[in-house]
Amino acid sequence: MQATSNAAGPWYRGLSRYQWLVLTVAWMGWVFDIADSAIFALAKISMLTEIMGAAAYAASGKAIEAQIQMLFLIGWSIGGLVFGVLADKWGRTRVLVITVLMYSALTALTALSKTVLQVEILRFLTALGIGGEWAAGAALVAEVFPDKARAPAASVLQSAAAIGPVLAALGNQALRNESWRWLFVLGTLPALMTVVVRFYVPEPERSVRAEKRSDAGSLKALFANPVYARYAIVAIVIGIVGIAGSNNLSFWMPNLVKAASSGVASAVLKSRTSYVTYTMHCGTLLGVIFFPWLCQRIGRKPAFAIFFAAAPLALALITYGAVSYQHLLLMAPITSFFVIGLTAGYALYFPELFPAHLRATGAGLAYNTGRIATAPVPIWTADLMATMNGSVSAGVLIAGAAYVIGLVALPFAPETRGKGLPDDLQASPT
Repeated sequence: MQATSNAAGPWYRGLSRYQWLVLTVAWMGWVFDIADSAIFALAKISMLTEIMGAAAYAASGKAIEAQIQMLFLIGWSIGGLVFGVLADKWGRTRVLVITVLMYSALTALTALSKTVLQVEILRFLTALGIGGEWAAGAALVAEVFPDKARAPAASVLQSAAAIGPVLAALGNQALRNESWRWLFVLGTLPALMTVVVRFYVPEPERSVRAEKRSDAGSLKALFANPVYARYAIVAIVIGIVGIAGSNNLSFWMPNLVKAASSGVASAVLKSRTSYVTYTMHCGTLLGVIFFPWLCQRIGRKPAFAIFFAAAPLALALITYGAVSYQHLLLMAPITSFFVIGLTAGYALYFPELFPAHLRATGAGLAYNTGRIATAPVPIWTADLMATMNGSVSAGVLIAGAAYVIGLVALPFAPETRGKGLPDDLQASPT
């Protein structure tokens, strides 16, 4: 079911119902992934205050938040690696069903947590499913869309990075006078989409052929090929850079709002956090639409270079001086445009680097190894905050240094603009 489409005309001309269904399903899976991540960021203050007690939270709350987030990122990484391999061996749609059901059930179970340890275990297990969903979904979209439509499809897919947090924030605001536990109950909703995936989304032909290979999903085969091994290493570095910045910004934003809202009631703080989330992800939406378009206009590598240079400047602007609620409302969308917007390039670029029988494996490795490498970042930033008199701004700003590493890695990356997906029998992109 590989796409064919007229070279001329809009990117969406000639697309089939099957292709639109694949994009919709992959998008919904990613929306709920991101919403799940945002739910914890929005609920963590009230959750840990209740579980730990107000005095204990005031003394060590940020450190516990960072610890939970580190375990979440490790789980996300492991899930992405394991289920990425399984998506090449078992098929994209089967893995989508498994991973969505997994993170839906475990998110709902989090509502029953009574101890920090229970929260840590459930967030780790939830992340296994979340990480696996991206690898399967990104590979699925890349394989069923023609070359000219792949970048716009990646924009649509990554728009979930804006829509997911907004859905979580809407829930947070609607339940502002209720227990944090109800937010996690909402995590059961993604399970409904698995019915559509199971019965209406057949496996793409590329994937079916690839599954028959003995080396499908083999990390050994990936690194035995010097070209694909180099692509994987460069993609891992690029993934680390973007993930470090975007995760840090999203995770600590509620703390920035809290620091800028001294003395307000809990319900007001929840509303302010929701409003900042809305404005921030208006910028995210524009960024994830603009970035793949820029990749098509000037190439993948120049687009990454521009955003890698702009992202630390945006982080510096949002944390400059005495941060107020009004300042966050103004600067959050500008910052997220660059910091989170560039992550749209991962859904476009990573699947373009690897052949069908290694596509989910390679893309999942690149995207999710970044999460393993960045897992300690919440701990480091919490420690930095402690040494800087509790300054959340300092913790958010430090991740900006990682973008220099991304700029150094880009010369070693291949340019894939204007080239098809690497076929098993054709030369790979150079």
